[in-house]
Amino acid sequence: MPLTDSRRRIDADRAVFLDYRVPCPFCGTLVGPRFVTREHLDVPPNPPYAATVRCPKCHEIFEVRFSR
Repeated sequence: MPLTDSRRRIDADRAVFLDYRVPCPFCGTLVGPRFVTREHLDVPPNPPYAATVRCPKCHEIFEVRFSR
């Protein structure tokens, strides 16, 4: 079974994400809602619980889990 890179899943405050202040864990580019490829709406507490993001600079895909 392959190991998942710990950088593929990060936690961030939703307000910080909406303000484009979440750094890409691979290159440090600040990302926000414009770069979301998928919202995970089916997990509580409040939709969206998480979002899959593609970095515009290095093109790495990772998940941002909202802490609140």
